[in-house]
Amino acid sequence: MEENKKSRLPVILVAVFVLLLVALYVYLYLIPEISGSMTETSVVSYARIQAQAKSKCILAREEGVTTSGGRGTVSYYVEEGAKTRKGTKVADVYSGGNKKSLTASSTGIISYYLDGYEDYFNPVSFAELSADEVAALDDIKPDEGKPASVDSNEPLFKQINANELYVIVIADISQKDVYNIGQSLTVEFDKDNSVPAEVIRINEGEKHMLVFAQVERYYEGFARQRTVTANIISSTTEGLLVPTAAITTNGENYGVLVLDTNGDYVFRSITILIEGPEETLIADGGAVKLYDEVLKDARDYQQ
Repeated sequence: MEENKKSRLPVILVAVFVLLLVALYVYLYLIPEISGSMTETSVVSYARIQAQAKSKCILAREEGVTTSGGRGTVSYYVEEGAKTRKGTKVADVYSGGNKKSLTASSTGIISYYLDGYEDYFNPVSFAELSADEVAALDDIKPDEGKPASVDSNEPLFKQINANELYVIVIADISQKDVYNIGQSLTVEFDKDNSVPAEVIRINEGEKHMLVFAQVERYYEGFARQRTVTANIISSTTEGLLVPTAAITTNGENYGVLVLDTNGDYVFRSITILIEGPEETLIADGGAVKLYDEVLKDARDYQQ
Protein backbone atom coordinates (compact mmCIF):
# COMPACT_ATOMS: atom_id res chain seq x y z
CA MET A 1 0.00 0.00 0.00
CA GLU A 2 2.80 2.34 0.92
CA GLU A 3 4.56 1.48 -2.30
CA ASN A 4 1.44 2.41 -4.35
CA LYS A 5 1.35 5.85 -2.74
CA LYS A 6 5.00 6.39 -3.54
CA SER A 7 4.49 5.30 -7.13
CA ARG A 8 1.61 7.73 -7.60
CA LEU A 9 3.49 10.74 -6.14
CA PRO A 10 5.51 11.59 -9.28
CA VAL A 11 2.35 11.43 -11.37
CA ILE A 12 0.58 13.80 -8.98
CA LEU A 13 3.50 16.23 -9.03
CA VAL A 14 3.56 16.24 -12.83
CA ALA A 15 -0.19 16.84 -12.94
CA VAL A 16 0.11 19.75 -10.50
CA PHE A 17 2.95 21.21 -12.55
CA VAL A 18 0.88 20.97 -15.76
CA LEU A 19 -2.10 22.62 -14.05
CA LEU A 20 0.12 25.46 -12.87
CA LEU A 21 1.40 25.98 -16.43
CA VAL A 22 -2.15 26.03 -17.79
CA ALA A 23 -3.22 28.51 -15.10
CA LEU A 24 -0.23 30.72 -15.88
CA TYR A 25 -1.02 30.63 -19.60
CA VAL A 26 -4.65 31.59 -18.96
CA TYR A 27 -3.57 34.43 -16.68
CA LEU A 28 -0.96 35.82 -19.04
CA TYR A 29 -2.66 35.37 -22.41
CA LEU A 30 -6.33 34.46 -22.34
CA ILE A 31 -7.57 36.77 -19.62
CA PRO A 32 -5.78 39.90 -20.97
CA GLU A 33 -7.18 39.29 -24.44
CA ILE A 34 -10.67 39.21 -22.95
CA SER A 35 -10.35 42.07 -20.49
CA GLY A 36 -7.78 44.25 -22.26
CA SER A 37 -5.82 44.61 -19.03
CA MET A 38 -2.50 44.08 -20.82
CA THR A 39 -3.03 46.89 -23.34
CA GLU A 40 -0.10 49.35 -23.24
CA THR A 41 -0.86 53.02 -22.66
CA SER A 42 1.19 56.19 -22.71
CA VAL A 43 0.73 59.29 -20.56
CA VAL A 44 0.42 62.55 -22.50
CA SER A 45 3.30 64.92 -21.66
CA TYR A 46 4.22 68.54 -22.40
CA ALA A 47 7.02 69.24 -24.88
CA ARG A 48 8.81 72.13 -26.56
CA ILE A 49 10.42 71.35 -29.90
CA GLN A 50 12.98 73.70 -31.44
CA ALA A 51 14.09 73.85 -35.06
CA GLN A 52 17.81 74.59 -34.82
CA ALA A 53 21.04 74.24 -36.75
CA LYS A 54 24.73 74.97 -36.22
CA SER A 55 25.66 77.68 -38.70
CA LYS A 56 28.70 79.71 -39.70
CA CYS A 57 27.98 83.36 -38.97
CA ILE A 58 29.52 86.78 -39.42
CA LEU A 59 29.19 89.38 -36.66
CA ALA A 60 28.49 92.78 -38.19
CA ARG A 61 28.30 96.16 -36.53
CA GLU A 62 27.99 99.83 -37.11
CA GLU A 63 31.62 100.69 -36.28
CA GLY A 64 34.14 103.37 -37.07
CA VAL A 65 37.92 103.06 -36.98
CA THR A 66 40.20 105.74 -35.51
CA THR A 67 43.79 105.94 -36.80
CA SER A 68 46.95 107.20 -35.10
CA GLY A 69 47.29 110.24 -37.36
CA GLY A 70 51.05 109.70 -37.69
CA ARG A 71 54.05 107.95 -36.15
CA GLY A 72 54.95 107.86 -32.47
CA THR A 73 54.49 105.99 -29.22
CA VAL A 74 51.00 105.27 -27.90
CA SER A 75 49.40 105.32 -24.46
CA TYR A 76 45.91 103.84 -23.96
CA TYR A 77 43.32 104.90 -21.37
CA VAL A 78 40.19 102.85 -22.09
CA GLU A 79 39.86 99.11 -21.57
CA GLU A 80 38.69 96.71 -24.27
CA GLY A 81 34.90 96.46 -24.46
CA ALA A 82 34.24 99.52 -22.31
CA LYS A 83 31.25 101.69 -23.13
CA THR A 84 32.52 105.22 -23.55
CA ARG A 85 30.91 108.63 -23.92
CA LYS A 86 31.58 110.91 -26.84
CA GLY A 87 34.71 113.03 -26.23
CA THR A 88 36.36 110.57 -23.83
CA LYS A 89 40.11 110.33 -24.34
CA VAL A 90 41.01 106.84 -25.57
CA ALA A 91 44.71 107.19 -26.45
CA ASP A 92 47.62 109.62 -26.76
CA VAL A 93 50.20 109.48 -29.56
CA TYR A 94 53.58 111.04 -28.68
CA SER A 95 55.90 112.17 -31.48
CA GLY A 96 59.01 114.36 -31.08
CA GLY A 97 57.78 115.97 -27.89
CA ASN A 98 54.31 116.52 -29.31
CA LYS A 99 51.18 114.79 -28.04
CA LYS A 100 48.06 114.04 -30.04
CA SER A 101 45.00 112.97 -28.05
CA LEU A 102 42.53 110.62 -29.71
CA THR A 103 38.99 110.79 -28.35
CA ALA A 104 35.77 108.88 -28.92
CA SER A 105 33.86 110.55 -31.73
CA SER A 106 30.56 109.10 -30.49
CA THR A 107 29.13 107.21 -27.55
CA GLY A 108 29.74 103.49 -27.96
CA ILE A 109 31.91 100.49 -27.18
CA ILE A 110 35.67 100.77 -27.63
CA SER A 111 37.45 97.77 -29.13
CA TYR A 112 41.04 97.19 -30.16
CA TYR A 113 40.25 94.03 -32.15
CA LEU A 114 40.68 95.11 -35.78
CA ASP A 115 40.46 92.94 -38.90
CA GLY A 116 40.10 95.31 -41.89
CA TYR A 117 36.47 94.25 -42.53
CA GLU A 118 34.91 97.09 -40.55
CA ASP A 119 33.58 98.81 -43.69
CA TYR A 120 32.88 95.59 -45.62
CA PHE A 121 30.44 94.28 -43.00
CA ASN A 122 28.98 97.64 -42.03
CA PRO A 123 25.15 97.79 -42.19
CA VAL A 124 25.30 100.38 -44.97
CA SER A 125 26.96 97.71 -47.16
CA PHE A 126 24.51 94.85 -46.52
CA ALA A 127 22.72 95.23 -49.85
CA GLU A 128 26.01 94.86 -51.73
CA LEU A 129 27.16 91.63 -50.09
CA SER A 130 27.18 88.52 -52.29
CA ALA A 131 26.03 85.39 -50.47
CA ASP A 132 28.34 83.07 -52.39
CA GLU A 133 31.36 85.38 -52.00
CA VAL A 134 30.86 85.75 -48.24
CA ALA A 135 30.39 81.98 -47.89
CA ALA A 136 33.74 81.44 -49.64
CA LEU A 137 35.69 83.66 -47.21
CA ASP A 138 38.09 82.02 -44.78
CA ASP A 139 37.32 82.46 -41.09
CA ILE A 140 38.14 86.02 -40.01
CA LYS A 141 39.86 86.26 -36.63
CA PRO A 142 40.59 89.81 -35.46
CA ASP A 143 43.78 90.43 -33.50
CA GLU A 144 43.99 92.77 -30.57
CA GLY A 145 46.43 95.42 -31.77
CA LYS A 146 47.24 98.06 -29.16
CA PRO A 147 50.77 98.62 -30.54
CA ALA A 148 53.15 100.47 -28.22
CA SER A 149 54.38 102.49 -31.18
CA VAL A 150 53.29 103.19 -34.75
CA ASP A 151 55.34 104.07 -37.84
CA SER A 152 52.52 105.65 -39.83
CA ASN A 153 48.83 106.50 -39.80
CA GLU A 154 47.73 103.09 -38.45
CA PRO A 155 44.32 101.98 -37.14
CA LEU A 156 44.36 102.01 -33.34
CA PHE A 157 40.82 101.34 -32.15
CA LYS A 158 37.21 101.28 -33.25
CA GLN A 159 33.95 102.53 -31.79
CA ILE A 160 30.90 100.29 -31.97
CA ASN A 161 27.29 101.43 -31.82
CA ALA A 162 25.74 98.99 -29.32
CA ASN A 163 22.32 99.58 -30.86
CA GLU A 164 23.41 98.41 -34.34
CA LEU A 165 24.58 94.82 -33.90
CA TYR A 166 23.91 92.07 -36.44
CA VAL A 167 24.47 88.38 -36.99
CA ILE A 168 24.79 87.34 -40.64
CA VAL A 169 23.86 83.67 -40.90
CA ILE A 170 25.46 81.86 -43.85
CA ALA A 171 22.98 79.19 -44.93
CA ASP A 172 22.59 76.80 -47.84
CA ILE A 173 20.10 78.02 -50.44
CA SER A 174 18.05 74.88 -49.74
CA GLN A 175 17.09 76.47 -46.40
CA LYS A 176 15.26 79.39 -48.04
CA ASP A 177 11.95 78.18 -46.59
CA VAL A 178 13.37 78.22 -43.05
CA TYR A 179 13.89 81.99 -42.84
CA ASN A 180 11.72 85.00 -43.57
CA ILE A 181 11.90 88.73 -42.91
CA GLY A 182 10.48 89.69 -39.53
CA GLN A 183 11.14 86.23 -38.09
CA SER A 184 12.41 85.97 -34.50
CA LEU A 185 15.57 83.93 -33.94
CA THR A 186 17.63 82.92 -30.95
CA VAL A 187 21.40 82.95 -31.49
CA GLU A 188 23.32 80.69 -29.11
CA PHE A 189 27.03 81.52 -29.11
CA ASP A 190 27.71 78.96 -26.37
CA LYS A 191 25.84 77.33 -23.50
CA ASP A 192 26.03 80.51 -21.38
CA ASN A 193 25.46 83.17 -24.05
CA SER A 194 22.39 83.48 -26.25
CA VAL A 195 20.69 86.57 -27.66
CA PRO A 196 17.34 87.21 -29.36
CA ALA A 197 17.43 88.56 -32.92
CA GLU A 198 15.08 89.53 -35.75
CA VAL A 199 15.59 88.84 -39.46
CA ILE A 200 15.71 92.16 -41.34
CA ARG A 201 17.10 91.13 -44.72
CA ILE A 202 17.93 88.07 -46.85
CA ASN A 203 20.45 88.02 -49.74
CA GLU A 204 20.18 84.97 -51.98
CA GLY A 205 22.96 83.59 -54.18
CA GLU A 206 23.23 80.52 -56.38
CA LYS A 207 24.37 78.15 -53.63
CA HIS A 208 24.10 80.16 -50.43
CA MET A 209 21.99 82.77 -48.71
CA LEU A 210 22.80 85.44 -46.14
CA VAL A 211 20.27 85.94 -43.36
CA PHE A 212 20.76 89.33 -41.68
CA ALA A 213 19.41 89.32 -38.13
CA GLN A 214 19.57 92.35 -35.85
CA VAL A 215 20.60 91.41 -32.33
CA GLU A 216 18.43 92.85 -29.57
CA ARG A 217 20.98 92.61 -26.78
CA TYR A 218 24.74 93.14 -26.59
CA TYR A 219 26.83 90.00 -26.23
CA GLU A 220 30.09 90.44 -24.32
CA GLY A 221 32.27 88.85 -27.00
CA PHE A 222 30.59 90.65 -29.89
CA ALA A 223 33.30 93.30 -30.33
CA ARG A 224 36.18 90.82 -30.35
CA GLN A 225 34.89 88.35 -32.95
CA ARG A 226 33.99 88.33 -36.64
CA THR A 227 33.46 84.72 -37.81
CA VAL A 228 31.71 82.43 -35.33
CA THR A 229 29.82 79.16 -35.30
CA ALA A 230 26.50 79.61 -33.53
CA ASN A 231 23.41 77.54 -32.91
CA ILE A 232 20.50 79.27 -34.66
CA ILE A 233 17.06 78.46 -33.26
CA SER A 234 14.63 79.40 -36.01
CA SER A 235 11.39 78.31 -34.35
CA THR A 236 9.99 76.94 -31.10
CA THR A 237 6.77 74.94 -31.01
CA GLU A 238 5.03 73.95 -27.78
CA GLY A 239 2.34 71.35 -27.30
CA LEU A 240 1.52 67.86 -26.06
CA LEU A 241 3.53 64.77 -26.93
CA VAL A 242 1.90 61.45 -27.90
CA PRO A 243 3.27 58.30 -29.58
CA THR A 244 2.93 58.52 -33.35
CA ALA A 245 1.53 54.97 -33.37
CA ALA A 246 -1.29 56.18 -31.07
CA ILE A 247 -2.75 58.37 -33.82
CA THR A 248 -5.73 56.94 -35.65
CA THR A 249 -8.80 58.28 -37.47
CA ASN A 250 -12.55 58.06 -37.10
CA GLY A 251 -13.02 58.61 -40.82
CA GLU A 252 -13.24 62.39 -40.52
CA ASN A 253 -10.55 63.54 -38.07
CA TYR A 254 -7.24 62.40 -36.69
CA GLY A 255 -7.25 61.52 -33.03
CA VAL A 256 -6.12 59.22 -30.24
CA LEU A 257 -7.91 56.77 -27.98
CA VAL A 258 -8.04 58.10 -24.43
CA LEU A 259 -8.68 55.82 -21.46
CA ASP A 260 -11.66 57.19 -19.49
CA THR A 261 -12.58 56.68 -15.84
CA ASN A 262 -14.66 53.61 -16.72
CA GLY A 263 -11.71 51.84 -18.31
CA ASP A 264 -13.04 52.37 -21.84
CA TYR A 265 -11.18 53.94 -24.76
CA VAL A 266 -12.76 57.08 -26.19
CA PHE A 267 -11.76 58.69 -29.49
CA ARG A 268 -10.70 62.32 -29.14
CA SER A 269 -9.72 64.55 -32.05
CA ILE A 270 -6.28 66.18 -32.24
CA THR A 271 -4.44 68.84 -34.25
CA ILE A 272 -1.03 67.62 -35.38
CA LEU A 273 1.79 70.20 -35.14
CA ILE A 274 4.95 68.18 -35.78
CA GLU A 275 4.90 64.50 -36.69
CA GLY A 276 7.94 62.35 -36.01
CA PRO A 277 8.68 58.67 -36.55
CA GLU A 278 8.28 57.82 -32.86
CA GLU A 279 6.50 60.77 -31.24
CA THR A 280 4.18 63.51 -32.48
CA LEU A 281 3.55 66.98 -31.09
CA ILE A 282 -0.13 67.94 -30.99
CA ALA A 283 -1.81 71.23 -30.12
CA ASP A 284 -2.60 71.90 -26.48
CA GLY A 285 -6.04 73.15 -25.49
CA GLY A 286 -8.01 70.56 -27.48
CA ALA A 287 -9.89 67.45 -26.45
CA VAL A 288 -6.71 65.70 -25.30
CA LYS A 289 -5.30 66.99 -22.00
CA LEU A 290 -1.96 66.85 -20.23
CA TYR A 291 -1.57 63.56 -18.30
CA ASP A 292 -4.35 61.81 -20.25
CA GLU A 293 -3.65 58.11 -20.74
CA VAL A 294 -3.78 57.14 -24.43
CA LEU A 295 -3.56 53.82 -26.20
CA LYS A 296 0.10 53.51 -27.17
CA ASP A 297 -0.55 51.70 -30.46
CA ALA A 298 -4.01 52.19 -31.95
CA ARG A 299 -3.44 49.21 -34.24
CA ASP A 300 -3.74 46.94 -31.20
CA TYR A 301 -7.24 48.11 -30.37
CA GLN A 302 -10.27 45.97 -31.05
CA GLN A 303 -13.74 47.09 -29.98
